[in-house]
Amino acid sequence: MADGTRKDWRELCVAVTNEKDSRKLISLIQELTEALDRRERNWRPPSSPPHAIDTHRQENKVGTVCVSG
Repeated sequence: MADGTRKDWRELCVAVTNEKDSRKLISLIQELTEALDRRERNWRPPSSPPHAIDTHRQENKVGTVCVSG
């Protein structure tokens, strides 16, 4: 927003549904998208780097025995 304040995504949803001016609507949709992106980044736990997964898999293979029968 131009004045530096951020609206909650719920407020932006209401504003989008009520807006009649197409230019304001586009601006509100951009704001809503950014708000939802921020919310998702803050909500999701950080993911492990790809190499950490491979390292974990390699550690699990050490000492395992395959028995066929």
